[in-house]
Parts: sequence; C-alpha cells; structure tokens
Amino acid sequence: MKRVHGTVRRLAALLMALSMMLLLAACHRDGDPITPEKNDTRKPAGVAEDTDIILPYSREEGVNPFSGTSLMNEAIMPLLYDGLYSIDEHYEPSMNLVEDITVNGTTLMLTMNANRRFSDGTVISADDVVYSYNMAKNSLYYGTLLSGISGVTAGGTTTVSFTLEKPNQFIAANLVFPVVKSGTADQKDDIPVGSGRYVYEDSDAGGVLKKSEQYKSERFKAEQIFLINIPNEETLFNSLNIETVNAAVDDISTGELRRVKAQSAPLPLNNLVYVGIRQNGNLADAAVRQALSALLDRKTLADSGMSGYAVQSDIPLNPDWFAKGDIKTQSMDYTKARDLLAESLRDQPIKVVTLSGNSFKEQIAKEVQRELVSAGVACEVEALEPAIYRSAVKSGLYDLYIGEQRLTNDMDITSVLDDKQLQSSWASVMSGTTTCETFMKGFYKQMPFLTIGFRTGVLAYSRNLKTAVKPLPGSPYDNVTEWQLG
Repeated sequence: MKRVHGTVRRLAALLMALSMMLLLAACHRDGDPITPEKNDTRKPAGVAEDTDIILPYSREEGVNPFSGTSLMNEAIMPLLYDGLYSIDEHYEPSMNLVEDITVNGTTLMLTMNANRRFSDGTVISADDVVYSYNMAKNSLYYGTLLSGISGVTAGGTTTVSFTLEKPNQFIAANLVFPVVKSGTADQKDDIPVGSGRYVYEDSDAGGVLKKSEQYKSERFKAEQIFLINIPNEETLFNSLNIETVNAAVDDISTGELRRVKAQSAPLPLNNLVYVGIRQNGNLADAAVRQALSALLDRKTLADSGMSGYAVQSDIPLNPDWFAKGDIKTQSMDYTKARDLLAESLRDQPIKVVTLSGNSFKEQIAKEVQRELVSAGVACEVEALEPAIYRSAVKSGLYDLYIGEQRLTNDMDITSVLDDKQLQSSWASVMSGTTTCETFMKGFYKQMPFLTIGFRTGVLAYSRNLKTAVKPLPGSPYDNVTEWQLG
C-alpha cells in the first residue's frame, strides 16, 4: 500500500512538472511583446517598395537629439532639427536660424531670423536657443562642439548672447546643435518640436518622417521617408544587403570594413590621424622629426593603411577647410631624410605603439615600421589593448604612437598641440590676428607630430538609388529630399 501511495505521489509530481514545462513553453511561444519589436525589420505598412525611401534607426533610442548615442540616429537628426548655423563640405558656416551676428572679443551676439518657425508654427525665440544649448552642452554628441562656450543668455525674444572661452572667429561652425522648442526635450523618450525639413511620427515598424508644413512651398522628391527599427549594426548591414533599408552610415571606428552589396560615398568625419612623437628621447632633435615626416608615404598610408577611407595630408588642418588658405608644403629631401635617420638612430631602436583590434591603426603602424626599417632603423611595433594603449601614451612608454583625434567644425587643434609656443600661435589664428600659413611655418620647424591625413567614414546606399548622394559633415543624408529610386 505504501508503495502504491509513493507511486501516486511521484506520478502527481511528474504531472505537475510536465504542466509547468508546458506552461513555460507556451509563454516562450507567445514571447515578450517588447522583444519582437526590437528585432522587427519588416518593411513598414504602406511602403511602395520601388519608390519610397527607407532609412534605419533605433526606435528604442528615440529621436531626442540630446540623449542619442548611435550613429544611426545621429544621422537622421539634421532632418528633424535645424541648428543656428549649418556647414557645407568645406566646414564653412552659413546662417540657418540666424539673420545677423555681432562679434566683440569673446562675446558673440546673434539675432534670430524672424521668418523661421517650429514645425507647429510657433516662433523660435531666444529662450528656445538657451534651452537647447543647455541640453546640448551636456549631451554626448554636441558637448565637445560647445566646449569653447562658457555661457549663453537671452536678450529679449530675438537676441542671444554667447560668451566664449577665448576669441574664435570660426565659432559659428560649432553652432550646429539642434534648436528645439523649450520644454519639449526634457525626457529621453520625448519627441522634441524642431524646425527641420521633416517631422517624426510613429509607424507600425518604426517611424515616418513627413515633410514639415513650414516647407510646404518647397519641392521635395521625397516628401516622406520611412524609418525602420534596426536593433544592431550587424542587422543594419544585412538589411542594406537585401534592401530592406536604402542607406546606412558607418564611421569605420573599428578599422573593419563591412562587405555590402551597395554603392558608397565617403562620409566626412574630420578625424585627424597622426603619428605622435615622444620628444625627450631618441627623437628629441627637430631635424630627426622632420626627416621622419619626409620619410612617410602618406598616399600609401591612406590608400593601404586605411583602405582609401582617408584624405592624405601633411598638415594638421583638413584639406577641405575653407579657411586654411594656400599653405606651401615644406619637406626635407627624401634621400637626405633617410641618411639622417640612419645616422641619428643607429643602434637606437624605435618603438611604435598602436591600438590592437583596429586594423587601420595596426596597418599604419606596420607601414611606418616598414619605412623605418628600409631606412636602416630598427623598429618594433606593439599592438596594445585599449586601456593599456591609453596608459602607454599617457605615460610616454613609446617613441611613436598612432593617434586619432576628431576635430570640431572650427578646426581647433589645440588638444593635439603640447608645445606652448604653437598653442599661442594657433590661438592667434583663431582670433584672426595671424594666418594659418604663419602657424604652419612654426609647426614645420617644430614638427611636434606627423600628420597622416583625415579619416572618413562611409555612406552605403542602394544600388537602385539613381540620385547622387551628397553627405555633409554631421549630416549624412543631407540631400535626401532629392533622392529617387529607380
């Protein structure tokens, strides 16, 4: 009898466990209602597959420009939100929401354009600018652009006064932060009211950008753009391959190029790539550093080291920058440079440190090593993990290192200048009291680091897009209003 009761109890326990398993399995089949949305890459309802433009974004991240972190969402922000200024391919600023500017030393006074309105029809006031500035300066993306500004105040409804940390004739190029209606961007998931060409609306599989009523008199070939929710970069480029989306941006920050079946265009980034030099060691003599600069084959470094996604340059100013003027290249004779290095660095091996896992930087380091070895200089390369690399650079545990610095739109290179005299000379350029050519004469004489060029990203887009894409700095989809599939 005891054996019968024991069997019954075991059978009941087994049935209970089986029931729980079936219940869990049913729950698993039903799924978390949030999870499918995050991974939903369906084409949105109502899309005409052959004519409607579809761009990727993260619905979870949202369209608040001050809380975004992904390149996908950063790319669509200029379509929704205008800044005080916009910049062209030469980083030259033009008035956008502004109609007048007055500069007096470190004070910049702007008068708002009375004809510009938010998408809801309300006037863009000075208070809106101050609100937007305060949001932008604490954001990941726009904070660096505004680091040279110490304060902003509203003078009435149409005048905004900026106080600068130092005189800067190029500061307007940094005033591209989104201006939104005051109080509409307080929370991460807010959809701020902006004054851009499009207005955001939710849709079944993501969102829709609809032409703003404030632009109704202008002709757009793409009057609405569909946004599809993409959970990660791997999904993004798979979606581009099968043309679920029509474009994607990649800053190639890892040095890894993705293989996609698409057309592509360079994406301007203003990222200065250079070789840093420890000047109190084997390379303390400026003539040796000048010889190193003459030795570098910058075309090979750009084409091979960075797979062509760079513009070669031997000056630390973007070759496309409107204000650099006509700077004559100064370089030591190549043969003389090789002989000088072979003599000066005899029995003094050079150590080059670079970032491991970044194929661009590792390849550049190997090219530098090859050039040195061909000149008879012993050289070793160390590829270091990110934390160790940063520590080595900070501690001076190198002779050379492969560095990269993203410059702001005003081309301020102060952060990569350790020499006080050069810092002062560059400050004079920014204040307008001297020229870039004068600065570069001092730079060549000192040669504090070796410029390789300016790295770019990539805008990949559908093979059936018949419009020429024109990405601008900070605005990859700038001419999307003209895009046509066919």
